Amino acid sequence: MDYISVKQAAENFELSERRVQKLCETNRIKGCRMVSGVWLIPANAKKPVDERLTEIPKGSDCLSLKDLCDKLSISTATGRNWMKLGKITPEYTDKKTPYFTKEYANTLKSEIQSGKNKALKNRRNKKYISGNSLYNSYVSEQCKNIVVLQKLLGMTEEESIGFSTNIIQYIVADCALHLFAQKLSLPYKNDNLLLSKFLEGNIVLETYGELIDSLIKDRKEALKFCEKHPLLFSLDYIYEVNEDILGLIYISCKNIGNRKATGSYYTPTKVVKKLISKLDLTANDKILDPCCGTGNFLLQLPATVPFEKIYGNDIDNISVKITRLNMALKYDNLSIKTIMEHITEKNYLTDYTESNFQYIIGNPPWGYEFTEDEKAELRGIYKAATGKNIESYDVFIERALKNLSPNGQLAYVLPEALLNVKAHTDIRKIIMEANSIKYLEYLGNAFDGVQCPCIILLLTHTCQPFSTVGMTVNNSGYITNISIERNVTPEYFSFLTTDGEYQVLEKIKHIESAEFLAHNADFALGIVTGNNKEYLSSEKNNENEMILKGSDICKYHINPTDNYIIFRPERFQQVAPTKMYRAPEKLLYRFISSQLVFAYDNRQTLSLNSCNIVIPKLKRAKIKYILAILNSRVAQFIYKMDFHSIKVLRSHIESIPIPIVDEAIQNNIIQITDTLIAGMTLDDAQATYEQLDQLIFEVFDLTPDEQNIIKSAIDGENKFLV
Repeated sequence: MDYISVKQAAENFELSERRVQKLCETNRIKGCRMVSGVWLIPANAKKPVDERLTEIPKGSDCLSLKDLCDKLSISTATGRNWMKLGKITPEYTDKKTPYFTKEYANTLKSEIQSGKNKALKNRRNKKYISGNSLYNSYVSEQCKNIVVLQKLLGMTEEESIGFSTNIIQYIVADCALHLFAQKLSLPYKNDNLLLSKFLEGNIVLETYGELIDSLIKDRKEALKFCEKHPLLFSLDYIYEVNEDILGLIYISCKNIGNRKATGSYYTPTKVVKKLISKLDLTANDKILDPCCGTGNFLLQLPATVPFEKIYGNDIDNISVKITRLNMALKYDNLSIKTIMEHITEKNYLTDYTESNFQYIIGNPPWGYEFTEDEKAELRGIYKAATGKNIESYDVFIERALKNLSPNGQLAYVLPEALLNVKAHTDIRKIIMEANSIKYLEYLGNAFDGVQCPCIILLLTHTCQPFSTVGMTVNNSGYITNISIERNVTPEYFSFLTTDGEYQVLEKIKHIESAEFLAHNADFALGIVTGNNKEYLSSEKNNENEMILKGSDICKYHINPTDNYIIFRPERFQQVAPTKMYRAPEKLLYRFISSQLVFAYDNRQTLSLNSCNIVIPKLKRAKIKYILAILNSRVAQFIYKMDFHSIKVLRSHIESIPIPIVDEAIQNNIIQITDTLIAGMTLDDAQATYEQLDQLIFEVFDLTPDEQNIIKSAIDGENKFLV
């Protein structure tokens, strides 16, 4: 087949080259394809009908782009990018507004769920993950029932059984019957097919039969399923004290996508036990888990806490049923009435009325998707419910603080983002009004398949302004006890420093004659192409030029790269103003990094979004002097201690003080900096870095003891010098 260029097609179609390129990007020219970053169009291609003039047929029921994005659980911005990249194509366009048929939307959703459509393949937050998996980290490592559940999931896969809500409840009910029979030493404790026998009335579970019945919507349908799949009900479950086997069945069978849509991340038992161990519980303490799931936090409470003091709540109907069963298994001789009163199915944020708890514990939902009506209601109740989006765990914290008695304690498992992300400033303000942190532990990525560092946060409702005295911080086993009052603001909660490190930080931050890059620099993101495989080449030619990734950046200098691109900004998904890339001088830095890594560029080099840009505009500080400060141990000390981040944000860079010293001192530092910019062997770079850093210590007026505190805190890490 013969092909023509975009320019030739534009002449044939009597359109602009930009318009033809757009038609190619949205797959509206049949047979067009991109080769080495250039669109090739079949010579016999016909001019597409201009969809911008297409009218929506009368009587049709179409979806807007926002409606389609909501259906696919993606943002509208992602939807626009997918249109630009040709991943989705509108059926109609009315006054430049795209519309899609419901049939198209349903087909696309189905293809994404099944994996046929790969549009979500590289997305981190996949809403539609098909299939089921054994969530074995939820229980203890010694759990004997893991093997049994592996058999269960294997059987369902072999027989191609889909886990509907009803089927999951049948399996949970059967397991519960086995557990009760073993715990209570009932005559049928070694039998199988217990659910069938229960449904037929051949066995009766005294007192707790009502809890089993709550899981069965239709006895006839349930019995029919049991008879059709007897192997599923022939498993030998084992009663284990304080093991949430029923919950493990539920969350392993429940669709992974559904868990994420409701913000449900079920907490591993080892994390639950760790949190419970930090509580000084007595038999008189009134305890609530307001989002109890299947009740694992309540199961792990010590036996000395009576059920009469325990309360659980959730909005998930099946989870509440399972928690009630778990409490009946944990405690002897409970009445159904007491269980029902203490384990409730309510909206904790709007409908829960019980109060005056000594402890509120648990793992509130993360990223729950509230409806617009729910958001409007929450904004009228909670100070933390501000902005377009409302983070569920923020309002769960605020609600819990209202339900605590004086000196009561809140113990939640939460994302680490609560401590330092700007979106959570309001809840940090609320915490500081009448509470203090008793214990804080950094857990890292504690949930299977979830790349989200999290923490255990234990607050005391002191009814007094925030205080740091007496606070304990556990960072990967390194424990710090804070004995001095620290200056804390809602902008960041940073408690990773010892008292000595904190005092050095305070000295650095308040050095005289320092200026900051806030309002004194231009910042820009590197290029987001939308498809690196399509736009990047590993070979240099006459049309393309070098483009840098974050991994190409070292302290002070840039390593050679084999990535090349044709710079056509209009084709990329996101791009900064061209003048930022083409600035005579600029600093490039790694965006994803646990260390500050800045390099100098005066060659107008392009960069991808893993390599961002800052152009300082301090009148009394030269750019290479600023480079040396940002690459120094002092700056790294601030970044590590204050932000504990793996993403270098603009706000982090803007917070680093730049001491203003005379030109002679700056020139001396720049002279050494130039040798590092030019590049050298690792040994020479290490020695030169030490020489340069000593000068910067002196600029900050740091004593030998203070220098040693900084070195002790950050040395041993890769400095990215070569």
